[in-house]
Amino acid sequence: MTKPFCRPRHVPRCLAWLFLGAGLLQAYQPPLLALAEGNKPVVDVFLQLDAKSSVVEKTLQEHLPDLAITVFGRYRDFEEGLSSGHPDAILSITPVLVQRGKTPSLQGQRAGKSSEPYVLASVNRPLEGSLAGKTIGVVDLLGRDGTQTFLNGLLKETDLKVKRVAKIEDLLPLLEFSVADGVVLPSSMLARLLESTRLTIKTRELTGAPVGLPAVSVLSPAIRAVVVGAFQKLDAPTKRLLGIDAWSVP
Repeated sequence: MTKPFCRPRHVPRCLAWLFLGAGLLQAYQPPLLALAEGNKPVVDVFLQLDAKSSVVEKTLQEHLPDLAITVFGRYRDFEEGLSSGHPDAILSITPVLVQRGKTPSLQGQRAGKSSEPYVLASVNRPLEGSLAGKTIGVVDLLGRDGTQTFLNGLLKETDLKVKRVAKIEDLLPLLEFSVADGVVLPSSMLARLLESTRLTIKTRELTGAPVGLPAVSVLSPAIRAVVVGAFQKLDAPTKRLLGIDAWSVP
């Protein structure tokens, strides 16, 4: 007959040894396990760039080894990531940060400016005069209501029909198939649009407030110096990939 591991009168002593063993195991977990559980500051990135999201993510991960980088190509995925992942910092354009009540900890610049104009592109002739009732395509940067408000401000018109798309490359089909009267995009993305079509594209620079370039907002003050310092060390090619050539601290 097998003897029980703990006799009834020894149960308290056995339990004590079990708890002590569990504590020792926890104390001596290998260092790699701690890293896997998230010792690196988590940074969520949402930008519309002239590169695939997977390429941007891989590049940033290689150049920012002390940060856990996730790049989102679509607004819906970005929004879900913020809700479920609770990042320590966000890299996006200023309107996206403002919508969430965040302020830049590090502001991107290009040619000494921290913002850029947007343009309204259309086929054969520029869209001049009133845009009331027009259908305008734009990348979904802020969700349905937020993107509508953003576009209303840029075009100085509230009677617009907005056609939201997921990515910059999705704007061109709106013009090719006459789904939209025009599309709005950053001036820096115009060359990419023009080289992808034989259509005669005409543009009109929007005179509303320029839109802020990519910026980093650190949500956790404890790791602000780590995140800001890491991004400040990015080399010139990586900064160009993000659509900037320098950083400034607001």
